[in-house]
Amino acid sequence: MGEQMRRPPPLRSPRPRSVTRPEQIASGDGRAPREDGEARRARTRLRVGAAVALALAAAAAAVLLLQPRTPAHSNTGTGVPPGETTTEVQRRTLVERSQVDGTLGYGAAREIYDRLAGTFTWLPAVGAVIRRGGALFRVDDKPVVLMYGSVPSYRTLKEGVSAGPDVAELNANLVALGFDPYGAIAAGERFTAATAAAVRRWQRAEGLAQTGEIELGRIVFAPGARRVTTVHVAVGQDPPGSSSQEPAGSSEPAASSESSKGGSASKDGSGSEESARSPEEERRRSRAKEGERARASEKERSPSGKEGSPSGKEGSPSGKEGSPSGKEGSPSGEEGSGGAPELVLGTSSIKQVVQLQVKADQQELAHVGEVAPVTLPDGRTVHGRITHVGTVASESSENEKAAGSGSGENATVAVTLVLAHPVARLDKAPVSVQLVKSIRRNVLAVPATALVATAGGNYAVQALEGGRRVELPVTPGMFADGYVQVEGSGIRAGLTVLEPQ
Repeated sequence: MGEQMRRPPPLRSPRPRSVTRPEQIASGDGRAPREDGEARRARTRLRVGAAVALALAAAAAAVLLLQPRTPAHSNTGTGVPPGETTTEVQRRTLVERSQVDGTLGYGAAREIYDRLAGTFTWLPAVGAVIRRGGALFRVDDKPVVLMYGSVPSYRTLKEGVSAGPDVAELNANLVALGFDPYGAIAAGERFTAATAAAVRRWQRAEGLAQTGEIELGRIVFAPGARRVTTVHVAVGQDPPGSSSQEPAGSSEPAASSESSKGGSASKDGSGSEESARSPEEERRRSRAKEGERARASEKERSPSGKEGSPSGKEGSPSGKEGSPSGKEGSPSGEEGSGGAPELVLGTSSIKQVVQLQVKADQQELAHVGEVAPVTLPDGRTVHGRITHVGTVASESSENEKAAGSGSGENATVAVTLVLAHPVARLDKAPVSVQLVKSIRRNVLAVPATALVATAGGNYAVQALEGGRRVELPVTPGMFADGYVQVEGSGIRAGLTVLEPQ
């Protein structure tokens, strides 16, 4: 019995346990990793789809909110029919203009003459602009220089000459060009030692002999920069005194011997021959003959037999720079060059101007100082200021004058405008100018399209008052720039009126 009590209990078979696969242990949740990844991707797709749906819904709502209302809805209760807008009656200054055709070009034409002996070695091109201190042309490779001034040069300028406006112009130009660094030149019409010193500095800069005096013809005074319009000579041509310019009244026949340069006789188709005299001899002969003719002409003009300027003023060139002044044999040594002047250049100012021919009965349209719009050939509009209005009417053409009845219907007055800003590459171009014909200041005006024709040839505007459309009769006045002056009962500044589109 004791043995039975010590017998161990029977062994029970262990309960079978579930076997866990390695991939389940690795996942930690009993599911395969592949199945867990698919679930996450599915959830992500759901979230993205929901976000996109929300964004589309928000965009659609915004479009509906921002979409303009239909005209019918917007006009409900406003009195504005579809296809029309509103504007206001305003106080404006209306200007009625008259169009006049003109020509765009350059003003202040001036001819440039040469008074020096030698050969032209350089000439500017047409269209070139020459400013203060620049060379107009070169003779024997030495410059003839432009300086600004209204009085033309008519004598040699050096110490001892009498005071005059030409000396004042020289002093001003020497200062402006920087040849008076010490400020020694005093403003005035006297040629002083300081002027001579400045002249020598200028001559050194130009490669000229430093004499302190300026011979006649070395400088040319003109009012401002010049634009070359024509060139009348050629490089290599001799200035005054060449055989081709032999005075018409000369009794000396042209020599038929061999030429002074080529050594071979030549004869042109008209039978004229080259002179055998040297160019210097020809120049001397021409200068002597020109001087004799000038003195004889002056004696005929002067009742006292004294030599002088034909116009009674020294150096008056009749607007042609470098032309003879007739001031010969001056006791102060202010004699001019003996050479006959030769036309070298045609020039103009660099300011662009418009020339108009306004009918005499419309002369009151143009007033000096007024600004007028100018329409260019390409349609652009620029502005010019009227600087000159003629006072003498002239016939527009000789044919019209001959055919006219003497009533003066074709008479015109010259009007000049200067452009505020230059227009490139336009010269002698047709333009149109709008001259002021009438002005109405501080008047009530509406756009011309706001006028409504009514029975009996009258006019009205349709106004909005308290949301109601009211037709108000008006009397139209001046039309200008798309507006019309209106007057009538109930018309006031700020009144809202309808304007058809």
